[in-house]
Formats: sequence, C-alpha cells, structure tokens
Amino acid sequence: MGNILWWHWIVLGVILVLMEMVVPSFTIFWFGLGALVTGLVMALLPDISLKWQLLVFSVSSVTFTFFWFRLFVPRKKMKSLLVDEQAAIGQTGIAATRALIPGEMGRVVFSVPVLDDESWMYLADEPIETGNRVRVIAVLSPDQKERILKVERVR
Repeated sequence: MGNILWWHWIVLGVILVLMEMVVPSFTIFWFGLGALVTGLVMALLPDISLKWQLLVFSVSSVTFTFFWFRLFVPRKKMKSLLVDEQAAIGQTGIAATRALIPGEMGRVVFSVPVLDDESWMYLADEPIETGNRVRVIAVLSPDQKERILKVERVR
C-alpha cells in the first residue's frame, strides 16, 4: 500500500456517499464523510502516515455515525412519527424486496416511520421491483405482529 494521496480519500468519500443512493441505509454516508474529512486533513498535512490517516478516517466516521444515531434519529422519530392509519395513506417508500406476482408479499421501507415502523410488508396489484418507489393506498393490517400495507408503484 504505497502512497495514498489526499485525492484518493476524496474519491473514496464521493464513492461512498454516492453508494448511499443505491443502499438506503444512511450509514455508508457517514463513512463517506469520514473519508472526505481524511482527504481534507491530508490536503492540509500531506506528510501524515497511513496510521494517522486510518485513525482520522475511523474516528471521524464513528463520530459522525454516533452523533447521527444518538442525536438526530431519535428527534426525527419523535417529531415525524405517523401513527394514524389515515396519515399513512399517501406516504411513499422504497421497495426493499420485489413482488412480481399480484398477491406476492414484499417489504417496503420509509424514511419517516409510518404507524410507528420504518419497514412494512406490502401487497400490490402490479409487479414491483426492488428500488421502485411505492405509495401506500390502504392499511390492510395495522397490528404489530402482521404489518401489511397495500401499495401502488409511483410512476
């Protein structure tokens, strides 16, 4: 592992941030920011060793992730929790699994919790591919054990 230059970290950071668009976990993003911070530190201090680079990357990534899950996520959930079935209708999410046959169940994830949960099973009358945006049109089962929503694909 020869010479790692500052722009290597910047490219890695941009790739990780862009990967967040494909894998919507909002965790990879923070490691991308950690790589960007490391690239900026390297631009200012080009002679730091690989050990220090890895330390800066690790500490900044873990710090960003920690603050996101400790400070911002709980506040977001408290402020934006949708607990009314009527409020759930019309909400959009991303299909995490596909359901190609009508009546086949899939899983949808939401950026804002719907009925106290960010992930639900869904049914649709049309084929849904992984990654399709879907809209809730009905709540079939609001109970905790068998959460099922009826969705349609957003075109």
